Amino acid sequence: MGQSASPLDAREPERLFYSEEETAALLGIHRTTLRTLALEGQAPVEPIRLTRHKRVYRRIDVQRLAGLEQ
Repeated sequence: MGQSASPLDAREPERLFYSEEETAALLGIHRTTLRTLALEGQAPVEPIRLTRHKRVYRRIDVQRLAGLEQ
């Protein structure tokens, strides 16, 4: 008598951010290279600093730069 979940309910919500490791992998560079560029203010995408040592990157910015989204 329960309802079955629709396919949309089972879908994972789209993430808004990528970790530093995920961003580096999508861009084809090493994680430490991305971190160094971010610290120098020259990262290919703008990082969002969560703590002194942790940064995330907006999914849409990374995907556009990687050519995955227009």
